[in-house]
Amino acid sequence: MSIEDEARTLARIPMFRDLEPSQLRLLAFSAARLDVAPGDVLFTQGEAPDAAYVVLEGTAVIEVAAGGTAHEVARLGRDTVVGEMGVLTGEPRTATVRAGEPMSVLRMETDLFLNLLDKTPSLARSVLRDLAFRLQETTQALVKARG
Repeated sequence: MSIEDEARTLARIPMFRDLEPSQLRLLAFSAARLDVAPGDVLFTQGEAPDAAYVVLEGTAVIEVAAGGTAHEVARLGRDTVVGEMGVLTGEPRTATVRAGEPMSVLRMETDLFLNLLDKTPSLARSVLRDLAFRLQETTQALVKARG
């Protein structure tokens, strides 16, 4: 996949859709492309965040450990972002993310992601909007679970 292909992929992701083509190309160029084998871990619950990841191909399995057991809480496919919450907060990872199948990702170091947010108000708004939607979904799921 070329830088142009990666930039087009980034443009499909709601979080990045307001970026200019030149910004998308710079982001694609600055991020590291990684191929991840099934079962390999991108990051582990409790560790310090050092990057966010864009899933280009494959499926990321999100697991949360509770009571000594890992519980799968979600599966995310292509054109999604994982790990950005830890990058934003600086707090330890709240979940483990592993490849559910062969996966290709773009790894965006913390400094790259935060600098882009600082310089791009439209990206900052998109990230806030995405996090607000996730908070709404979590709140609704909690209400439903309490019945």
